[in-house]
Amino acid sequence: MCDMAVRQMAPLTSVESAARINLRWIVRLRWGAVAGQVMAILIARRLVSMALPIPALLAVCGALALANLGVQIWLDRGGRPTDRACALNLLADIAALTALLALSGGRENPFSVLYLVHITIAAVILPARWSIGLALASVIAFSALQIIPSHEIALEAEAPLLHLRGRWIAFVVAAAFISTFSLRMSESLRRRGEELDRARSDAEAAERLAALGTLAAGTAHELNTPLGTIQILAGELAAQLEGDRHSEAEEVRRQVKRCKEIISNMLAPRGGVDLEEPKEFEVAPVLQAAVRRWQEGRPGPRPELSVDPAAVRARARLPVRAFEQAIANLLDNAAEATEGRAAREVRVSLQRVREELQLTVVDNGVGVPEP
Repeated sequence: MCDMAVRQMAPLTSVESAARINLRWIVRLRWGAVAGQVMAILIARRLVSMALPIPALLAVCGALALANLGVQIWLDRGGRPTDRACALNLLADIAALTALLALSGGRENPFSVLYLVHITIAAVILPARWSIGLALASVIAFSALQIIPSHEIALEAEAPLLHLRGRWIAFVVAAAFISTFSLRMSESLRRRGEELDRARSDAEAAERLAALGTLAAGTAHELNTPLGTIQILAGELAAQLEGDRHSEAEEVRRQVKRCKEIISNMLAPRGGVDLEEPKEFEVAPVLQAAVRRWQEGRPGPRPELSVDPAAVRARARLPVRAFEQAIANLLDNAAEATEGRAAREVRVSLQRVREELQLTVVDNGVGVPEP
């Protein structure tokens, strides 16, 4: 029994751009940053004795969250970001961080170390000019915090201890953001590199197949002329010979005709059976015609064809020439397997098994040995 499957060549792998990967991770980290900023504001309200502008601080966080939501929706709808888009998003983060720091102590706020997060991310994912530009923007923002008037942060508890804890927390947060982003980005870029390698391999395979098809078409075209000559000479010999010699000459003509049909399929428009469009047809008549043509085209066993009554009117959607070629290949294999047998048996059956059609080719030849 032989199983057949019709497959189509898969399209080339779709590779996500580096800028899209970068911006996607910036969006994810920004959600974490917004959540952390809101929590820090609510906690600081209890620890700081001075009146913090809570509405203004939360307004900055809300604006950053809305902007992040807009970017995420744009990406989900198929937006195609560039390095410029990534740089502008990081610049917006720097501006938001500067506003938050200016509203909550300015140069006294230990979380100014978070500027290093944006500088590191820019250095990892952006070209040199954007990276340098964002580093300068961070330096300018940090310098502005040192210049603008600010109120000293008055703490409820012991000041040195809380300052130390604040710096420690700021350092841990910065380290966590930098390490998380760097690790995730390196993993994403590694996967992208693998996808690019697969796409390149698929493209090379497609080029090789195209070159092979061109070579096969050229070879088939060149073979047509000598085959035509052989066919003419075989016909003249058949007319001059009698008996077994006449039958042998006719067999040569039939085999040459079969070769020319195969070559015609290779030279068919759109590349032959490999690229033939599927269409719906009744399987039983096409199968009977394919078996009959195979019998006429070569000597050997005479296949016994049986069609289940339930499958007589069954229809399938397949490339017709590819289906006929597959039948011929299976019968060729059966003929080769039964070579040398005193009684060569080849049976072809078509039957319906539940909702599927099952095509079976069975012979009494030598099978494949089990391992």
